[in-house]
Amino acid sequence: MILVRILKNIHLVATIIWVGAVYMGAFIDWPSARESMAKGKFPFKFIVGQGTKVFYSVYTGIFLLWFSGISLLIIKPVESKTQILMVAVKVFCLLIMTLFTLYGTVFTWPKLQLATNEEAFRIYKYYIIRAICTFVCGIIASLIGLNLF
Repeated sequence: MILVRILKNIHLVATIIWVGAVYMGAFIDWPSARESMAKGKFPFKFIVGQGTKVFYSVYTGIFLLWFSGISLLIIKPVESKTQILMVAVKVFCLLIMTLFTLYGTVFTWPKLQLATNEEAFRIYKYYIIRAICTFVCGIIASLIGLNLF
């Protein structure tokens, strides 16, 4: 069915966008920014600029991922107990990813923009931990998705 194929492709692209953005921010951008900045100075302009640029991509990815995933389950319901378990784990991972991303947007970014250098490092340390957890959950959900249908 062509609709299933389209939804799978949307799901894949949304996954790449979201998980890729988290990977880039946590494993490439932050270590590079931290190494290149002056001692004790938080790279506010870079981090806030990065967040502003990635915001629309990540939230488009989140929306498309949930939309395409739910649509696929409606069109092609799971049948076996194994598939039900896989979907449950995938949904759990996506919920963690979504909640961590929303928490970062609603709570972390506003605090970060008003923080001192010392506070910003502490705030961002926990942000990066959540980003790594989001990335790991994204990989788990992706692997489940590849083996689900």
